[in-house]
Amino acid sequence: MLTYMVIPTYWTGPKGEWQEGDKIFDHPTPLNENGTLERTLQSLHNLEDTKFTLVIVGVATNKKYEKPMEEKLREILKKANIPVDTILFTESKLKKIKNKLFKKYTGKDILSLDNYAHIRNMCIFLPYILDAEIALLIDDDEVFEDPKFVTKAKEFIGKRFYGNTIDGVAGYYLNEDNEYYDKVNIVPWMTYWDRFGGKREAFDKIIGSEPRLKQTPFAFGGAMVIHRNLMRIVPFDPNITRGEDTDYVVNARMFGFNFYLDNQLAIKHLPPAKKHPTWKRFREDIYRFLYNKSKFETQSPKTNLHEIKPEDFDPYPGEFMKPDLGDKIFKTNIILALNYLADGDVEACKETIKNIYLARYEAVPHYNTFEEYLSFQKNWRKLLENTKGFGNILKDIILEGMVIKYDKYQIEKKKLLEKTGIHKQMHFSEIDLFKGFSKKELRSIFFISEIINLKAGDYVFKAGKVNNNIYIVLRGILQVLKPVKNTDDFVITEIKQGEHFNETAIFFESTHKVSVRATTECDLMVIDRDKALKILKENSELAAKLLWIISKKLSERLMYTTQKYSETKEQVSDVSDHMQN
Repeated sequence: MLTYMVIPTYWTGPKGEWQEGDKIFDHPTPLNENGTLERTLQSLHNLEDTKFTLVIVGVATNKKYEKPMEEKLREILKKANIPVDTILFTESKLKKIKNKLFKKYTGKDILSLDNYAHIRNMCIFLPYILDAEIALLIDDDEVFEDPKFVTKAKEFIGKRFYGNTIDGVAGYYLNEDNEYYDKVNIVPWMTYWDRFGGKREAFDKIIGSEPRLKQTPFAFGGAMVIHRNLMRIVPFDPNITRGEDTDYVVNARMFGFNFYLDNQLAIKHLPPAKKHPTWKRFREDIYRFLYNKSKFETQSPKTNLHEIKPEDFDPYPGEFMKPDLGDKIFKTNIILALNYLADGDVEACKETIKNIYLARYEAVPHYNTFEEYLSFQKNWRKLLENTKGFGNILKDIILEGMVIKYDKYQIEKKKLLEKTGIHKQMHFSEIDLFKGFSKKELRSIFFISEIINLKAGDYVFKAGKVNNNIYIVLRGILQVLKPVKNTDDFVITEIKQGEHFNETAIFFESTHKVSVRATTECDLMVIDRDKALKILKENSELAAKLLWIISKKLSERLMYTTQKYSETKEQVSDVSDHMQN
């Protein structure tokens, strides 16, 4: 399955201070710091499955930071030695896409990097244009510790579970203590705003119990797996200010798609410390949940749409989308304001009281949020449909941002040569066995091989044994020995660096009549017979080349053996004649 992992990363001015006109994000990284992204990239080396392309979506809080951000990100990406192809996408590439796309397409321009939901939409738009079957959404403050994370992410997506398609898979966060709970202290002002208690109950129910897969009422934006079918139909809602990940689950359910949580799909989440005061973070929650509540309340029956109810998403987030939400907001602000007043923080107390006013008069949307989202979704579908006519052009623009073209073959070969201590690089295409092979054929063979080390005196195999591997000498010297009764084994020949032996084993099994022993410390490249046969069955051209080379080598060895036998016979004859005389 063609997979793209997308990581948005947020950057701001050197001092890290918000200025008028800046986009608002929780903790953008100042340009004079490295932030958390580099740590995330380094952890990619922990993954067993690296069959994906990485897309980094760089977002600057202000246009004046865009160019230095790009330079900073290129520096970080190249330094991180990332083990996959890596694309950098920024506002400059988005402008190029728009210029090409909207010259002929007259639909509404809905592509943006202005807020979290718009950015999440870019995280599925880019993979969709690049023909991905799967988009894997990760955040830049996370660390991969489970080597099988990507393997698990791909395991169920697109399949069926109890008759339902698995359209989205949610993973979950582990904190620094390897727990899935939010790391917060429950304080008195939360008495009527038990959001973390609700989350804890939901997490225990969905994450902490069997079975492994369960339909989920919530998701984490930095651990989402989205199938292409879902990307095409359901966008993130750009009008929601926070909580776009869980809102996406709500939207998916509305359109009849299924989101499951995999309780084995975990990622370590290590966010920077929160900088905003409590009253401000609570204000964001007020806007978020009042918006969600409005979407439930303004929905109307639509063909092919499923009616959604807050109870469908209990205990969290459903508990915060019900009629008593306004009462919870009022009581919580009163308690929080009194706490601030008791601490002598008058300004914070005023802002908290202001939250009550905002919740009643400004935070409640004054439009039909349900219809507004459906209108956006309709434009989303039209946009994706119309990109088909510009597919290759848009792909080329995105791929212009390819910062790293990972060549696993060259990197692994370099590691191999360093491991074996060969200072002069050996090109496999120069080895007799591989002469005339294409790069693609060499790569196929290289990836079914391993390296073994022998000390002087160690045997590769002994006469009378069966060994079905092909061997190539990367370093050192070996001897081919013929057993002789009642005396030392007879040395037939030597095998040196760059030479190969036991090639016929790929075609038939037989008991060896000779032994092969290292006379110096040796490094051998070993090609597994069964894996090689599988490749040869799939590639007749490669099989023909290998058969020709082996036949030629056998002919040369037969001539050499015949010549040595004749020389030995003559020497024996000369000795016999001399003795008779």
